[in-house]
Amino acid sequence: MKTFSVIFGLALFFGVGLYVCVFIPKGLTEFPKFGQNSAALSTLNSNAVSRSPAAIRRTYDFSMLQGSALEVATKKRLLSDAKIIAHKGSVGIELGHFVLRGVDGEKAFACQRYNKITLSFEGEGMAISGELPKMEVEGACEMSADINSISALMIPVAKIMGEPVAEGEFSFHEGQDIMVKFANVSDQWPKNWHLRAVKLFDDQSGEQVSVPAKELRDYIQKPLVVSFIQ
Repeated sequence: MKTFSVIFGLALFFGVGLYVCVFIPKGLTEFPKFGQNSAALSTLNSNAVSRSPAAIRRTYDFSMLQGSALEVATKKRLLSDAKIIAHKGSVGIELGHFVLRGVDGEKAFACQRYNKITLSFEGEGMAISGELPKMEVEGACEMSADINSISALMIPVAKIMGEPVAEGEFSFHEGQDIMVKFANVSDQWPKNWHLRAVKLFDDQSGEQVSVPAKELRDYIQKPLVVSFIQ
């Protein structure tokens, strides 16, 4: 009787094992390898850390500054490393990015504190009623792939050059939404546009960092010129 019970138990054990292997869907018996999900989570956390204010270069962290010291540091940072970017018929100016205190008192990127950028230019050419041609470019403040810089507002030069010269506001929606406003233009588009002012601002609170024309020379090494030459 005891021998029979042992044989019956072994048969039952192998029978259940065979059923599990054959009839239960394979997906239900597979379990993630240890560390597989943690590796994905680690990558996600790494990306989040690299895009946090703490990841910016230490010399661009102005979160401890206030008043005039903060004002000078932010203006200098915006323009000291500014450069012209050209790509597929479009051209823009890449500005320096930085960290400061957000409205909640915590560290924040400039593009988290200010959501818009305005760049003002004067064009070379004949003045109208004593006023040189003017161009104003406005768009969203967005950090570039390198968190130490602000993505350039790319002016679609090829598209503009293909249109009749006209004053007024024009909206473009290729890759990014920007507004370009022209004034005092005559019968030809100016070939070169000199940067004359920069403004970062929040369109809700009105807070801003502004570098007017009279201060621009204090912060740039050489003139920043956007070319409309094709």
